[in-house]
Amino acid sequence: MGRSLTLTPALLALATLSAAVPVPAPGAGLVKRATTYNSVSSISWGPCSDQFGPNVTCATYTVPLDWSNPENETIELGLVRIEARDKSSRIGNLFINPGGPGGQATGFVSQLAEPGILDTQILDRFDIIGLDPRGVGLSTPVQCDPAAYNKRITWFPNTQDQYDELVAYNKALGESCRAKTGRLIDFVDTISAVKDHEAVRKALGDEKINLVGLSYGTQLFSQYAELYPDNIRSIVLDGNLQHSQSESSNLLIESTTYELTLKQFFSWCTNATKEECPLSGQDVQAKYLSVLAKATASPIPAPGCDDKTCRTDLTEEDLRFTLQGSLISTSSWPSLAQALVEADAGNATLISQQQPLVTGDAYQDSSLLAGTAIACQDWDHASTSLSDVQNKATLGANFSPLTRGACQSYKIQTSCIGWPAPLSNPPKPITYKGKTTILQAQSTFDPSTSYAWGLGLHAELGDDKSVLLVRNGSGHTSYLRGGETTSAINAYLLNLTLPEPGTVYDS
Repeated sequence: MGRSLTLTPALLALATLSAAVPVPAPGAGLVKRATTYNSVSSISWGPCSDQFGPNVTCATYTVPLDWSNPENETIELGLVRIEARDKSSRIGNLFINPGGPGGQATGFVSQLAEPGILDTQILDRFDIIGLDPRGVGLSTPVQCDPAAYNKRITWFPNTQDQYDELVAYNKALGESCRAKTGRLIDFVDTISAVKDHEAVRKALGDEKINLVGLSYGTQLFSQYAELYPDNIRSIVLDGNLQHSQSESSNLLIESTTYELTLKQFFSWCTNATKEECPLSGQDVQAKYLSVLAKATASPIPAPGCDDKTCRTDLTEEDLRFTLQGSLISTSSWPSLAQALVEADAGNATLISQQQPLVTGDAYQDSSLLAGTAIACQDWDHASTSLSDVQNKATLGANFSPLTRGACQSYKIQTSCIGWPAPLSNPPKPITYKGKTTILQAQSTFDPSTSYAWGLGLHAELGDDKSVLLVRNGSGHTSYLRGGETTSAINAYLLNLTLPEPGTVYDS
């Protein structure tokens, strides 16, 4: 499943409007009943709040809550822009989505304005747009009861009581989201977000759009390509999510790519120098299994956490879910190794900090809360019994014995049982009829979006509609890594130059 990319220091080492847009306070920006959507209005840019750097401008734009009834309630979309530095050679608007679902494009794009992350020609020739999908970030956010979200349950129930508790948790969380968010909770599906992007494209001058979708952003922008094939100048799908597989197939595909990448981490660390990895020369898999066994016997304390921002102990289930995200960036692998060293010694703080809790900050919380709400409207979750969930757990345990099937797809399929909003954008193959050739980028060892999904989406798009560029290496997505794959993507965005089909790079 897609994950949101955050420009942490590790990744940085790779790579109708008001005048100002403050970060919304809790309860702000909810569904509006009195505002009418104006499909011909334009967007004006103004200064951002202090949360964002000085090199971006901000805006809001009003769109219908329900695109099938555009005359009824409305919501606001929040967006940021890095303005093109060379107006005389400007190509157009470049929308970048970091993934998720639930990733804040506004925060992500604002960090791209920092020197050394994006190629200077990209900064010179594009207005770079970060548009938060509905429910996320500066857009009208999904809000829920923090206590309902933060309650600890097991996602791998072994008894009927544990299964009943899981379903009760999902229902209570969903109803708290409906109470605090309103009817938006029923309209955060990706198709609605696609239509929002099209509305903003028109409001920004009706130019042909340029798109870079990372992780879940590949689903968002491939569905945009299906609906609006004639409005695209260029489109990059990096870390591909195939929105057409069955539940069991998604579990098998994602859990095995997670486990495969985990083994890559073990091998790298064992063979690295002591300066590169604190477990150099050791059996790193054995160290992981030691931590897992200790967490299974009794949760490992995390004294640097306070149960407000992260949990004060780590269970074996927490460990199996959390390490998937820790594998996203290979530049973070030394920190992951250190986290295992400390957890094995009895302090799991570094790992627990990687699974944040909901705190009441509407902007930050939306990555977690909207992520659940969007996924439940986009992905099948047909389990209705303890045996259904246990059968999925058995699948994971058999094919991914180190992690026992814990992955984002499994979490979605179990967290959406009993969710109050409908499945309105169910999985189906993409049909793309545009003239613009899509560039796909895919790493071979991606812990979240499998190479199998990249191949599957390429088959749906067709050889005549897409080129699949492969990076032979580990980590989730490739565009911000600064290697040959990055250069090829930039050449496509700038000049529409495509790599030869079958191209494989090592960086």
